[in-house]
Amino acid sequence: MTLRTRLLAALLLVVVALGGAGVVVFRGQRDYLFDQLDERLETFRSTGPGILARFSGGIGGRPDGPARGPGDSLGALTPFSDVYAGRIGSNGRLETLLTPDGDSELRPDISNLDQLTTPTTRATTAGNADRVRVLSARLPDGTLAVFAISTARAEGAARRLVTAIVVAGLLVAVIMALVVWWVIRLGLRPIRQMTDAADAISAGAVDRRVEVPAGETEASRLGVALNTMIDTSQASEARLRRFVADASHELRTPLTTLRGYTSLYAAGGLADDAAVSDGMRRMNSEATRMAHIVEDLLLLAELDEHGARVHEPMDLAPILRDAAADMRVVQPERPVQLDAPDQLPIIGDTDQIMQVIGALTTNAMRYTPGDTSVTIRARQQATTTRVEVVDHGPGIVAGDETRVFDRFYRADPSRTRESGGNGLGLAIMASIVSAHDGTYGVVPTPESGGATFWFELPTA
Repeated sequence: MTLRTRLLAALLLVVVALGGAGVVVFRGQRDYLFDQLDERLETFRSTGPGILARFSGGIGGRPDGPARGPGDSLGALTPFSDVYAGRIGSNGRLETLLTPDGDSELRPDISNLDQLTTPTTRATTAGNADRVRVLSARLPDGTLAVFAISTARAEGAARRLVTAIVVAGLLVAVIMALVVWWVIRLGLRPIRQMTDAADAISAGAVDRRVEVPAGETEASRLGVALNTMIDTSQASEARLRRFVADASHELRTPLTTLRGYTSLYAAGGLADDAAVSDGMRRMNSEATRMAHIVEDLLLLAELDEHGARVHEPMDLAPILRDAAADMRVVQPERPVQLDAPDQLPIIGDTDQIMQVIGALTTNAMRYTPGDTSVTIRARQQATTTRVEVVDHGPGIVAGDETRVFDRFYRADPSRTRESGGNGLGLAIMASIVSAHDGTYGVVPTPESGGATFWFELPTA
């Protein structure tokens, strides 16, 4: 069941509940009003018969004249000026003894009348009232007295109550209908449009986007979040396609070399031992390079899934000193400076942090001239330790500051794979730093150009 259907069903249930509550209120109020009438009749039945007996005896049983007269016993009946009183004579005719004020012609219908011990609603044969509540009692002379009271006021009050309930119910229903319409228009309709857009995107309309409603509503925030998610998903998908294509391209080159040498050997192209030895050397070199690519890919997959292997206190300073010494050994002509304190306690995995430093120093040696200076700088801050590898080479092209950390990305596409690496070193460095809850980046070297790669890790 959709949310729209649920809202409409809820509106219908509320209307039904209001109708039921109105009926209960009406019946309760009507019963209350009739109970008041019945209490008056019961009170009159307990006090009126003696007075009526004395009065009826005094008038000699006048058949139709109203029982009124100053100075007689009817003065005791003044509080019951809205009550009708009569007596059924021996001839079975109703003799009126007392009529209510304003309705002297009132006569209840006494057809099929037995002695009524409880008040009952009866119609009238004359008078202004249409219905009355009737109660009977035995007079001392054995005749049957009839007492009645009009229900006009009670029924009028009940009708006014019904009108008020109906008007209030309609007003509440209209307000609720407007609220439901407002919710559907501002809440559900945008969500339905978003659902249609999501279905279209799933069907292949990758350029489709959700129309974001105006205002700071949940639907507008959902639309923004959905568009952001779609953009992020498509960017991730594009990176994945590029990664697969690059990985396939990287692996295809050594595989082609291996297949070429095996085919050459099978065709007899390697005629002497020297040619076979050279071919085996080339095959081993390409197999080793392919193994490095596979190992790097497996490491990246492990970092993506599990993060850093351990998080424990370690000292970064010896790793930086070893990295600077290694650079001087590999490239003796390159000036290498180390600017770092004697101790740098951090939290991390020693082997992986060594791989991060190695990736940055290798990148500096690979992409700068051999006589260009490189500085390894480290500073301990309040909660983090910042390490920078500063070079003065050609630097990073504007716009490539974030792409250089993508997998298989080379800032200089003219470089060969032998001189430029496989494009995974900085990607691995970025993944390791992220797995250690750190940050990284690259900025231009301010002094004389070049690039400054940096990362920060939590301080122990």
